[in-house]
Amino acid sequence: MLLSKQQRYVLDVLRRLGCARKNQLDALLKARFFPPEKAVPPGFLDAMLRQFRCGDVKVRRQGDVIFLPEKAPDARLLEAIDVMLELSGAVPSDFWAEAKGAVLLRFSVAGRRISLFAVLHAGDLIGPDARSPPAVSRAERVVVLLSGGGPPPALSIPNTVFYALRQKDGSHRFFAREGN
Repeated sequence: MLLSKQQRYVLDVLRRLGCARKNQLDALLKARFFPPEKAVPPGFLDAMLRQFRCGDVKVRRQGDVIFLPEKAPDARLLEAIDVMLELSGAVPSDFWAEAKGAVLLRFSVAGRRISLFAVLHAGDLIGPDARSPPAVSRAERVVVLLSGGGPPPALSIPNTVFYALRQKDGSHRFFAREGN
């Protein structure tokens, strides 16, 4: 099946991440292929998904979540993608989901210099199901997703650690501990 640049890009995003919400894919498509003043046409992604189903490309959809059949959607990863889009202005230089360990997602943002980020979920760092300490490089900024409730976990890593708390409108509030 011949694919357009946009279709190849959507498949590449899904292969890297495993899953994404429709609005997340729309944001990435807009940043990559459309001028800033122009929105992604309504139905653009839906038409693309229909074309995938008509061809031999296996892509599934549950509500607003789009994913590859071999990878189940993960709510924590979807929130990590939201954080990536907020911090990068929907224009990450590179990104990929991590299959093992406490890190959910890694991404980079190009500017005057490249900034590297690792996104973790607080639930993976504390409690009975705690995973091993995150393997992060010294250059990465660590963003810990908080699920509300208790205080943020203290991490014994030398990196700059930010915490992200989801607000009612879906955006995140970012903060750091004192002395970080």
